[in-house]
Amino acid sequence: MLFNLEYDREDIIEGYLIPDGFSNEPVVKVTLDDGSSFLQPCDQMRQAALDAGRHATGLVGFRLDASNTPDLAAQSGLSVRDADTGLLIYRRPGARKTLDMKLFRLELRMIPAIKLDKQCGHKFQYAMSAAERFGNETTLQMFHLNAINSIYVSGRLPLRGYEEFLDKGFHFVGSIPEPYYEMASRLFILKRLSREPVTFISDRDQIFLQPAARHFAEVNLQDEGAVRRALKRADGKVRNVLVSPVTRQLVCSDPEQQVTRRDIAAAIDAVSRFTTVGYDNDVGHFHQAIGELLDIPPVELPITPRYAFLEEMAERLRTMQIAETMLEEDLIFDYYVRQAVAPEPATLTEASS
Repeated sequence: MLFNLEYDREDIIEGYLIPDGFSNEPVVKVTLDDGSSFLQPCDQMRQAALDAGRHATGLVGFRLDASNTPDLAAQSGLSVRDADTGLLIYRRPGARKTLDMKLFRLELRMIPAIKLDKQCGHKFQYAMSAAERFGNETTLQMFHLNAINSIYVSGRLPLRGYEEFLDKGFHFVGSIPEPYYEMASRLFILKRLSREPVTFISDRDQIFLQPAARHFAEVNLQDEGAVRRALKRADGKVRNVLVSPVTRQLVCSDPEQQVTRRDIAAAIDAVSRFTTVGYDNDVGHFHQAIGELLDIPPVELPITPRYAFLEEMAERLRTMQIAETMLEEDLIFDYYVRQAVAPEPATLTEASS
């Protein structure tokens, strides 16, 4: 799906929405300041979409003006979304004071920091969290919104596919999870996924995770021996979910790509280019840096809670050789990150040299 705002002249707004389906007729949902909304067909010709073979008719443009939105100029907080998926295409800032900044928060945890995204996203004109819910082309379009200078995107995305935007005006931030606690989180989610869909996991990821979910469906996660045996019996598809997921996300473009020790330096080099990096639940430095960057008092930034049962599971995993082997690259990467965020740290760049 491709989309963009072409211009907003107060009494006229024009943009386009090219749907995934070649012959689908796109429709946008326009929401006004009073909360009311209406559907507007994309009935404006975009010859480039037709010539490029992206759409059967080229009727993918939308236009808002006095004919369909009589008081358009007065709608300071108007928003435009894809009527089918709810994807935000454009919104006016309204009464909010938005930041003239483009920021990407890389989500490295399986359990997302939803409340943090909500608090931070409110400071931007365009904001989208959990961007991994959408296809790669759609997500890339969020970074290419050239008519908007206030953009916040977060998601559990493979960094390699978006690293180019570090040189295109985006600030990157992220917090590195502790490896054993993250493995415990993933096992818990896999167990839950074996019984029911998990709302914060994208449909595409749920398909990728299903083999691992089936593998752990009958495993008692409180039984250390049962967990150890299940980890040892894991086949390639199950291991892909658990083997050094942070390093993999930082250096691989394919979730099934294998990582080796040689990838650790590349992972360290990647995060050394971030505006700020946090570590696990040691949120003081990270929240202070994010607060200063976004002009938000750090005390107003929500802290993702730590769960006692996951802490206990992580402690049991620390005693298992098989878990250590699976997390080998992440554990080495974790060591350098902890050194870098310690008091008077060496920089991540120095650690990678």
